[in-house]
Parts: sequence; C-alpha cells; structure tokens
Amino acid sequence: MKKLTFKLLPLAISCLLPFSSAAELNNFTPMGYVKWGSIYSNNKDRNDGKGKLDDVIRASGGIGNYRLGNEMNWWEGGFKTDLWQKDETVFDFTWYIGSGESWSDVGTLQTWASACNLFATQPEAKVWIGKRFYRRHEVHMIDVKFWDVSDNGIGVENVDVGFAKAHFAWMAPESSADERALHNLDLRLSDISLGKDADLTLGANYLFNQNRRYEEQDATTRGAMLSAVYRQAWSMGSNTLAFQYGRDALAGGLMSAEGASDVKYSTGIDHDGYSWRLFNFGELNFNDDFAAMYSVAYQDLHLDNQRGMKWFSAGIRPQYSWNHLMATALELGYESVDAQNDAGTNSLYKVTLAQILQAGKGVWARPALRLFVTWSDKDTQWERLNANGTRYKYAAPVKTDTGRVEEVTFGFNFEAWW
Repeated sequence: MKKLTFKLLPLAISCLLPFSSAAELNNFTPMGYVKWGSIYSNNKDRNDGKGKLDDVIRASGGIGNYRLGNEMNWWEGGFKTDLWQKDETVFDFTWYIGSGESWSDVGTLQTWASACNLFATQPEAKVWIGKRFYRRHEVHMIDVKFWDVSDNGIGVENVDVGFAKAHFAWMAPESSADERALHNLDLRLSDISLGKDADLTLGANYLFNQNRRYEEQDATTRGAMLSAVYRQAWSMGSNTLAFQYGRDALAGGLMSAEGASDVKYSTGIDHDGYSWRLFNFGELNFNDDFAAMYSVAYQDLHLDNQRGMKWFSAGIRPQYSWNHLMATALELGYESVDAQNDAGTNSLYKVTLAQILQAGKGVWARPALRLFVTWSDKDTQWERLNANGTRYKYAAPVKTDTGRVEEVTFGFNFEAWW
C-alpha cells in the first residue's frame, strides 16, 4: 500500500500544479521535517497558569534556544521534481510548506524552479528563481541559522572557478522595522580546499532599500556583512568555526532564530553601528556508543545609539547509546546577554535529561522519540521597553530587575527528517 501511494503521489500532484499537460514529474523526491510533542511546566506564572510551555526557555534578549526538551511544535514538507529534460539540461521545481500547531498559519516556505547543466563547461551550474532556503549555515543544538538569507530571489550557483565554487544571488527581503522592499546581494565562494577534510566558505552581503528617502534623518538605509566559515572533519567528528562582521542595517543581522529572526534586516530605524560574532560548534564521537554535540557562540552588537548588547552562549550535549535503538542524553547550556547601556545582564542556566528511542546510534540518528525533564534558572535584569513600557524589539534596554525564575519542565516529543 505504501509503495502504491508513493507511485500515485507524483501523478496526483501533476494534476494540481499549474503546468502544461506536457510536463512530466521525474525524479520525484518527497522531503520534510517535523518536531512535535507536549511540554509541561511547574511555573504558575507562565502561560496564564495553564501548566503548559507556550514558548521556549531562553535568556531574555538572547539568541536561539537549547533545543533538547525545549522546542515548540513545527512541521514542514514538500517535494522536488524534474519537469523537463533534453540531453543533459534539466529544469526542476521545488515546493515546500510548513506551520506550527494551527493550519491557519500554514505558509509557503519554498517555491522555486531552476535550470541545471546549461553549459557543457559548467555541468553543475544552476540558474534559479523563486522563494527558497538558500545555502543556510546552522548550529543545530541551539537552533540558530547564523547565515540565512532565504527569501524570494534569483541567482546562479555552483559555478566552477577552479579553486572554489562561486554563487551569486539577488534576494528580495523586507525591512524588519517597516516592511519596505529591500535588495540583498549575496556573493559566496565555497568548497575552498584547505587540506584533507577541511574547507572554507567566504561571502559578502550588501543590503539597501528600494526607496531610500525617510523623513527621519537618522534612519539606516543600508548595511553589509562579511562571513567566513571553516569546517574541519576528522576521525572523531567535525568542527565548524564561523566569523562574521556586520555594519549598520546588517549589524547583528542575517540570523534566523528566536530573538534574531525579527531583526534580520534593520533598515528604516536608527541602527548605525557594527557587530562581530563567532560560532564554534560540532560533534565528537569518542567511540561507537558515546558521542557529544557542543556549541560556543559570541556576538558583540555595538550601536551608535547605545542599544546594542553582548551575547554569549556555551553548551554541550553528551549522549550514550545503550544499543542501536536506545540512548540517553544530557544537555547543559548557559547563556548571558549584557546590555550596551549598562542596564544589566540577563542569563540562563539549563539542564535537560532525555531518554531517547531512535533509529541507530549517534547524535544525528533520526527519527527520535524522547522523554525528558528540564531544570532551568533564568535571571532577567533588563528588557527592551518603549517610553510607555511596552516591549519593542528595537527599543533601548531598560533596567527592570524582574528577578530569577527557577523552573522545572517535562514532557515528550519526536523529531524526524526525510
């Protein structure tokens, strides 16, 4: 029955897609990701005392979240398929949707088409147009995509220049502050070999407004970022070291994560300044049964208006596999956020113990079914507040001394990708 369903699926989709009847769906590949479960809390002040976690636990003003036992429900799925081929030239199409718990929130995450192998001298080069996940770099353990320009765009990628692969994209995001149309020019060189099992990716982004005139004289209208990502693999695992330097509208930008996605493109407000950040992360396989994920991250966001911050995060997740199906993981995480204007320091300590039923050994084995319990200690000394006391993502840090909240959460979830 399962085989019959997958055979009929491409035919059913071909009837629904707005293509001519001549289009054929070849090399049809379903793909997706899901994380789903329930998390309960002993904190009577959270979620109106309902006893259920309604948001991830993280330091106020920080970036990302330690994922184990600390994720909201999410699913996404779609497919990729070839539409037309002549000789070696292929036109393909990718479609992908996703949402949280409400079907009313379902949105298009990817819908794009590409033409591959247009030139005999560049068999891997690809021309594409549409909305897509574009060459994202991610720290999985803390759920931070630190170099993510995914959006509508047009580009050429995988051009062989000898020592590297070249990629150019013209992306069309909107301002995080006022939703004005923006241009984000993205140039990258990847697969630069640095020896055995080591490679380097270099990139530059330049962002500017479509309409640059503002009544506010101090409104930021453009920004830039330089990025370098060095990856080294060896017999015990792999390590990635990333450095990024941003200016003005891209100071602290280009990240997708809790506390970062909504300030990704900071035009239309006063956001002149700079940022620099480091991510060092990877996994260690000590033997067939014992492995660990780890992450260390730092960002200094220094703004001329004194509204920046310094963020630090460090954590490790050792995991022991009892056999090919059963594992135990312990995640230890720390996060701190210093306000640039000396309003205070927010912090978080988090410890999670999880028992896992998973498909194989190792930290990347999926699907994974988990039972977990978490202890956390969160201290909030400042928040971003407007003059009227309302929270606003670009407001100045204000000393609040909300105090410490010690919390125990527990629950279950599963995670899978395909």
